[in-house]
Amino acid sequence: MTPEQQQFHQKTRWLRPYTRWAAGFSISTAAWLPAAIRNFPLKVVKQILVRYQKNTHSGCKGC
Repeated sequence: MTPEQQQFHQKTRWLRPYTRWAAGFSISTAAWLPAAIRNFPLKVVKQILVRYQKNTHSGCKGC
């Protein structure tokens, strides 16, 4: 892994348990919840990761 990848991995480490929960929630509620509600937690995770990645690759050290 490159130093940038390692930094991204360390900064988003706290999100891992929530990501697992969100995936499990989406899978376990597939039969009775609409997709928009079922996938909302995963979309939140995606937005957080996108922001972290933008900050990591923008060269902004204080962000």
